[in-house]
Amino acid sequence: MKAFKISLLAALISSPLAAETIDKTWELGVFGDYIKSSTNKEARMDWYQLEAGKSIGIDLQKIINDYWNVRVEIAGTRYDIDNGTDKDYGIRGGVDAIYKLEDSDLYMFAGVKRFSNAKSYNAVNIGAGYNFEVSDRLSFYSEAAIYKDVDYGYIDQGVKLGVKYTFGDVKQAQVSIKPAVAAVPAVVAKVLDSDNDGVSDNIDRCADTPVTVKVDSMGCTLYSEQAVEIKLNIAFANNSSIVEPALVDDIQRLADFMKEYTNTSVEIEGHTSITGTADYNLMMSKKRAESVKSILVNKFNIDASRLTTKGYGQTQLLSTDNTIAAHKLNRRVVAKIATSVKEVVTKG
Repeated sequence: MKAFKISLLAALISSPLAAETIDKTWELGVFGDYIKSSTNKEARMDWYQLEAGKSIGIDLQKIINDYWNVRVEIAGTRYDIDNGTDKDYGIRGGVDAIYKLEDSDLYMFAGVKRFSNAKSYNAVNIGAGYNFEVSDRLSFYSEAAIYKDVDYGYIDQGVKLGVKYTFGDVKQAQVSIKPAVAAVPAVVAKVLDSDNDGVSDNIDRCADTPVTVKVDSMGCTLYSEQAVEIKLNIAFANNSSIVEPALVDDIQRLADFMKEYTNTSVEIEGHTSITGTADYNLMMSKKRAESVKSILVNKFNIDASRLTTKGYGQTQLLSTDNTIAAHKLNRRVVAKIATSVKEVVTKG
């Protein structure tokens, strides 16, 4: 019954805990912007001496991956005309391709627009923006853009401020906690015990054992097998197999462990994120593992025969999310050594 209770407790402790993340798919934005018309339009009567305008609009972005979004937008603009003595209203709509810089909140974009104000014309645009994330779903953004009128040759400028809400499903990430159950052997006291180890002299095969250690049923020193292990986890930059200098100390910890436990060997595993082709990722993972092996052999004098390397490419992802954070987590080299040593069991 006691064993059953321990097993039940272990099963409950090891049950997965849920952690929530968002799989982002769409972003809906509301913005205001300021359009500075070309100075040439301000002097032309056929453009009604069109000056600057202020807009309110909405945009919808489809998140393709960590680097690319596609956006459609529409905005209504109120322009100053006739040297600022009157107002005119126009509409702007178009599509942008957005490229997000890695490990940054900055992004660039380019697209096409259709303007309808004093005249109707088509334009191409380029620009840059900055995204400030308030939470997983809410963020603010600002942009600056240049619009090139392909019909009449004028160039307008614009600045934008907006707020976005992100849509996506909440998914579960599993985390497990392994239970640890320790057993303490009982020592039974016997009479006629010359060395006071709890085993009577008539069956004691190891006389004069130290009083500070535990003994087995034959009166001999009791040893326990203690597991010792070390883990290595080296992160890599995108598209790189170079070990950062700050991480060499972690490799030295592995080398020191192997020098202390000379009967150990290790397989060094290289891994990548899901960006790139499978063949390229397999090659890159092998190069990362070989880089760590080279440091162990050439810098810390570990015998190469104790080291093997293997590239797993993108086949063993720690996270399957298509995000920058997941890609950084998956770009790694890992190694683990476990062995056991005999230790004298002392009395508490």
